[in-house]
Formats: sequence, C-alpha cells, structure tokens
Amino acid sequence: MRMSENNMGNDIQTGKPGSWKELTLREQVAQTVILHVSQDVLPTGDIERFIRKYPVGGIFVGGEVIEDGSNSFESVRKSVEECQKASSVPMLVSADLENGCGDVIPGLTSLPWPMALGAANDSDLARRYGQACAREGRLVGINWALAPMADLNLHPLSSNVGTRAFGDDADRIIPLLQGFVDGLQQEGMAACAKTFPGDGSDYRDQHLTTTMNQLSQDDWFASYGRVFQSLIDEGVATIMTAHISAPSFQSQREVTEDGRLLPCTVSYELTTGLLKERLGFGGLVVSDAFGMGGILSHLPVEDACVEAFKAGVDMLLWPGVEYIDRMVDLIKRGEVPRARLDDALQRIWKVKEVYAFRKETPLDRKIVTAEAEAVAHETAKSSLTLLWNRSQTLPLDITKEKRLLILAATPNIKAFQRMEVLQNELQARGFEVDLKRNVFPEELKELAKDYDRILVAVERQFHRPLGTMDLFGEDARNYWSCSCSGWDKMIAIGLGSPYLVPWYFPQVKAAINAYSSAPLVQKIVAAGLCGELDFSGVDPVRIEHRFGVKDLSDYHRDKE
Repeated sequence: MRMSENNMGNDIQTGKPGSWKELTLREQVAQTVILHVSQDVLPTGDIERFIRKYPVGGIFVGGEVIEDGSNSFESVRKSVEECQKASSVPMLVSADLENGCGDVIPGLTSLPWPMALGAANDSDLARRYGQACAREGRLVGINWALAPMADLNLHPLSSNVGTRAFGDDADRIIPLLQGFVDGLQQEGMAACAKTFPGDGSDYRDQHLTTTMNQLSQDDWFASYGRVFQSLIDEGVATIMTAHISAPSFQSQREVTEDGRLLPCTVSYELTTGLLKERLGFGGLVVSDAFGMGGILSHLPVEDACVEAFKAGVDMLLWPGVEYIDRMVDLIKRGEVPRARLDDALQRIWKVKEVYAFRKETPLDRKIVTAEAEAVAHETAKSSLTLLWNRSQTLPLDITKEKRLLILAATPNIKAFQRMEVLQNELQARGFEVDLKRNVFPEELKELAKDYDRILVAVERQFHRPLGTMDLFGEDARNYWSCSCSGWDKMIAIGLGSPYLVPWYFPQVKAAINAYSSAPLVQKIVAAGLCGELDFSGVDPVRIEHRFGVKDLSDYHRDKE
C-alpha cells in the first residue's frame, strides 16, 4: 500500500501553511527536530510558550521501548493536545508502538512482542496487530509509530533486538512486516521501519557502543536489504537509521582517527548512498536517539546532530533545542547546503500531508481497546509453540501430577512477580502450585521429591535488565540447579528469548516457547499446559546450526 494511496490522506485541515516555503528559515529548521515531551517540553512548565519559541516539527510521547512508560493515558493525551494547539504547523506525534500502546502509555493495551507474530506466521493477524497499535495510539493523538523493527535475529544474544523482531528469516518476516505496516498506515498512522542498516547480527547494544552489521554486500542484500527494499516498495512512510556501522558499504573516508567506522546516523555512504540512492527510499529518514553511546562515543551531541543532518537524516530524534539556532547559522554561512534542508522539508511535508494535516475522526475508547485486547489474545494463542513433547508429557494430568513447582529463572524481579499469574491460573484449575526463584542444586534435589512436576519458567527480555540476553548471576545458578537435579520431572517454558529453553533444557520431557511474560500470555500458557488449546505456533528462529543437528524439533520429538 503506497503512502500516497492512503485513504486518510485527503482529509486535510484548513488554515495551515500550504507549503513549507511559507515558513521562516528558523521555522523550517525547527521542522527537522523531534523533542521528547516528558524530558524537553513538560519540565518548562509552559507548553504553549515553549512550542512557540521552538516550533519543532515533531514530538515523542510516552515511555521508551527500552523502559516501560509511567505517563498515564490522560496526561499523554493532554500534553499532545496542548502541543498541537500551540503549534502553527500540525506536528508529527511519535511513540514506540512496537508491541501496542500499553507498555508506553499505561491504560492502553500491551500486545505480545512481535516475535509472537513471527511464531503465529499470519500476515492478516500482523495487519490487525498494526491496526490495533494505530487505533489505540490515535486515542491520545499519536500519528507516527516508531515501529516496526525490521531487524533480523541473526545473533541469539543480541541485547537490543530479541523479541522485538519478528524472526531471523527474511522470506518469512517480509509478509508479516508488510501486514504490520499496512495495518498502521491504513488507520492513518505513519509507520517507521527500523533500524537501518539492520541490527541483530552483533550481540552488543548500540545504546552502549557503536555496533556493526558485518555482512558482505551480497549477504546484506539477500537479508536486511530485501527486508528494507520490500517495505520501501510497499510504501513505508519513514525509516530510522541507527548507530550501526556496515563495513561492506563504507569506505576509508568514514574511518575515524582511532580506526572506527562511523555509525549510519552520521554516515553519508549509508544514509544517502545506500538508503536513499541505491534502495531508492523517497520517504522521511529519522535518526535514532542522540543520547546513546553508539553515537556519543564518536561525537558530542551538538556535532553529531549537524553531521547526521548533513549525512541525509531528515528529522533528528532528541537533538536538543540548541540545534535549531546552530543549524540556522550554519545554513546562512553556507556550511550546510540549503538544498539539504529543502530535501528534508519536502520529505517531512510529504508525510505530514498524509498523517498530520488531517482532521481526526473521533474514536470510541471502549470499542478500540476491546479490539486491541482481542488481537492481543489471538496473537498470544496463535504463537504458543510446542518445541517437543516426549512420552506425551503434556497435557498435565491433575489425577497424577497435582503438586506443581514453578521455578522462575529471570533476572527481572517484575517478571518474577508476574509469574503469580501462571501460579493462580493453575491453582484455579485445581493444582497445588508453589512459586520459587533461584535455588541451589542441593535444595532443588530435596524440592524435587515433594512435587509431581517442576515448571521451569525461563524469562529474558531485552533491556530488562540492560545487558546480555543470556542469563547470569543468580539466574544462571538456576540453570545449574536444573541441569543437576529433577529434570526428569521438568517442563521448560520460555517466556522471552526463544533460545534459552532449547539451549539449556534439551533433556526435559516437554518444552514450549511463549515469547513474553505478559499476564495474558501466561493465561494462554496455563491453558496450553492443561490441554485446553492447541499449540499452533512455529518457532520463528532457527537454532539447529548451533547444536550440530539438522532439526532440533525432530531430534526431540518422540519416535514411538
């Protein structure tokens, strides 16, 4: 679906500038800036005065994808309304809607992470998932979703990708990404494919350092390149560049004095040469945030923002208001070409004409939220994946295995606390269930005598906490305990990374992946354990090459 064909694009507001050429130079430069409402605008105490002084082109609202939001539905809605009222040009209002609105705006609906869509492998469901993100987001005035993540899980320990991505195979995820983008844009919300030139092949995190997409040009075009090209051809409105280098596409000119390659954020060869020219992207290019180590380890933020704009970035995410007057001065002095600003403004206006310069059709919150909750339930149900089931261990038989122990393996205390949902769901079905975390091997030996089944709930999500996607510390000891004792009674349940269960529990009787520890997902897990629904999900990532066997699921499946 081409952006220009969007059926929301004809309902244009009146009384607004017909062209960016009507703006002053300072107003034009300000159109390239996106500010964080909670960090940049609200602390000023006077939204109207601030926006009139800094007439920026966009704002970011709610929590960040790396950290759940704390702003309520009403506070976000009010802030957006005040910012738009104060602005002479309607703003692009962005938010991290990768898995719906609920994690970034409390009071709305959290959807299972996109890897669940990869397991469900249903492009129509992905489209409805995108529609749910858009319709709930529009309730508070959001018109730009910084989603979907179009990266590939090529490194299982990638600490910035994980379950944010749909899977590791371009052929499989392209229809899902296209469905997600179509769902967003059909509902009047701009989509943003991120993060170019592709994260997930490096285990490191660009929040901490500049990461690297080390694929050859042939391999890149066959994987990440195909994904981004498909979304460009489908009409995705915006693409986000990241603090990632790509040696195969960068020359010696982009090697710094200390021998490092520039990240895409400030790379002309990647942003303009590869994305805009070779892939032919004519939409809006937005940077990733400028507060991250992947860019600040190269340049101070005030210099990084200028270099990013010169490299081809059209809108800058959180550059600081000081950037506006500095860029005006640089353009006046001829140090930044006027043609670069004109190109950026044309791209920004093209997106605004479809998604910002239109009258919003009122939505019924109850109806929209009910629709989103239905999509969340279907996604959780359709993605539940049975990795193996030896000797017909599942479903649980309450007449033979009534006493259950849920042994949580997670570094996230909130995730551990949420596992009470699984405990309560099983107790409601008549089981006697205890919940524990981080036990020593000798303790587990004794515990194993008292329970009919041990459900090892393995949870590891990106940025919760920051660091490797493997488990560590006390949680690693949990693995050690489980490998030493009681495994003949164990069922392993993956509630995050899809890799940890098959890596650490190949010996257990049965194993499933659910990709999230959200309460709704745990309710679906309980139903699956008890045989109340089918396991219809298919593992969205391949792990066989890490084990030396052709197909791990066949390896574990009963041959009887």
